[in-house]
Amino acid sequence: MKVIDIKSIIIGVLITLLILSVYGFRPETDELGHLVVKSITIEDDRGVVMGYMGNGYMQTYNTFGEPTLFVGTGKDGGGYLRAYNGEGDESAYVGTGRMGGGYIRTYNNSGRETSYLGTGSDNSGQLRIYDKQGETRSYLGDGYLQSYNQFGERTIFLGTGTNGGGYLRTYNFSGQESIYIGTGADSSGQIRVYDNSGETGSFLGSGYFRTYNRFGKMTTFIGNATDGGGYLRTNNKFETETAFLGTNNANEGLINLNDKFGQSFWIRLNKKN
Repeated sequence: MKVIDIKSIIIGVLITLLILSVYGFRPETDELGHLVVKSITIEDDRGVVMGYMGNGYMQTYNTFGEPTLFVGTGKDGGGYLRAYNGEGDESAYVGTGRMGGGYIRTYNNSGRETSYLGTGSDNSGQLRIYDKQGETRSYLGDGYLQSYNQFGERTIFLGTGTNGGGYLRTYNFSGQESIYIGTGADSSGQIRVYDNSGETGSFLGSGYFRTYNRFGKMTTFIGNATDGGGYLRTNNKFETETAFLGTNNANEGLINLNDKFGQSFWIRLNKKN
């Protein structure tokens, strides 16, 4: 009577199951199929960690152990990417902000921000360019462009006004407006030149030109009258008219001189008496 060797039977069953699992239960391709792991650590031939993946993020390192790339999920639930230079300092950021909008930031080798491209607090797109000290030098927003000097003062504004017209403003080093070129409230073009205190010095509008003194009083007007004739008018420092040269209501030439109180003392008409 033969004795059944239980140990041999168990070994045979295990070998059979192993063969079936390797050749019978896997697909014809060489893919591993569904793989579940807690984390993956990648090392080079020397055992130096070059990469890690787990717990919702992936991070890579250079041969000196400095981080070079981070991709993962932030505390607010949004995804982001950080890139680092060879010293391990952050050089770029791409991701989601606290308000839910996406943006890109870049940094120089001193760790100061050099550019920002993304969504602003008003939910519109914007681009900021910074100097090497991290100060804003230019800003492109929703329909306008601004530039700044090294002191943080605005120097140029180019964009669209509240009435829908375009305009350009320039500023001096103290932040005072120096020039305005654009569309006025009446939808016509105009140019304003300001003095160093921000007061209008001259104004060029649709069919006329005006100058002002430092007290804000108009001193000169040259342009078209309401009846279509042209004329030149000068005023004293109190904005009292002192001279008129132009066309009168009868379409004739007229010269009129006034005293300091605006009273006429000499008139010349372009006609024979």
